Amino acid sequence: MKKIIKTLSILLAACFTFCGCMNNNYNNIEGYPDVSNAKKLFSELDSGHFYMQDNTTGQKTEEFTFMYNQNGNLVYSHTATDGDDVYYEYCNGAELSYKHKNDKEWSLLTYGDDEFTIYTRKNKHPYTDGGVISVNAYAITDSTVTENANGKKITFIYAPSALAASLMSLGDLKSFESSLWLNNDGYCYRLDQRAVFKGEEEESVRDYSLFIDSMNSVEEISKPEAD
Repeated sequence: MKKIIKTLSILLAACFTFCGCMNNNYNNIEGYPDVSNAKKLFSELDSGHFYMQDNTTGQKTEEFTFMYNQNGNLVYSHTATDGDDVYYEYCNGAELSYKHKNDKEWSLLTYGDDEFTIYTRKNKHPYTDGGVISVNAYAITDSTVTENANGKKITFIYAPSALAASLMSLGDLKSFESSLWLNNDGYCYRLDQRAVFKGEEEESVRDYSLFIDSMNSVEEISKPEAD
C-alpha cells in the first residue's frame, strides 16, 4: 500500500481547512482577483514543474514535474521527504511506480488496481489543479500589492484564529502570512508562506516557499533516481 509523504500540505493545507466567513467579500480583497486568475492559469497548464523548499533548513521537501501525453493522460514524477524518509513516484500515463527510500524494489500499480488513477485534464491530479496556489480568502484580514518590473507581489495577512485549529499540531499560531509573485502574464511563479508560533520561552517559525517553473515547456519526464 502506498504511504505518501504529504509535505506540501503542512502549511498550504491550512488555507483550505477554515470554513467560516470572516471575510465573505473576498472579491474586494486587493490582489485576490489576480491570484484567482493565476490559479486558473496554473490549472490550464499543459506541463510544468514546481518544488517546495523549507527556508529554515534550505531543504527541498517536495518536487513535482508533469505533462500530458498524446492520449491526454498525465505523466508525472513526484519526490517528497519529511527529513527522514523519501518517497518516489513515477507515472507514465498507463502505470505507476513508487517506492520509499529503504525499499529494495519499486512497486507497480496499473489499470484495475484499487489505488491506481489515470489523471487527465478533466480528472486532474491535485498537484495540477489551481489549489497548488493556495489561498483562503475567508481568513484574509489585510493585503498589499506591489508592482515590479516582472509583474507584481501580492501579500495576504491571515487571522490566526481562522487557521489555528488546522495548525494545532505545530503549536499555538501567532501569525500567518503568504506572498505570491505573479509575472506580467499573470502566472504565479513563487509562493511564500510564513507561520509564527508562540512558545513558552521563544517563538518558532515555519517558513516555506513554492517555486513554479518550466510552465508549458516540459517535453520529457524520467523516472526519479531513487536511493
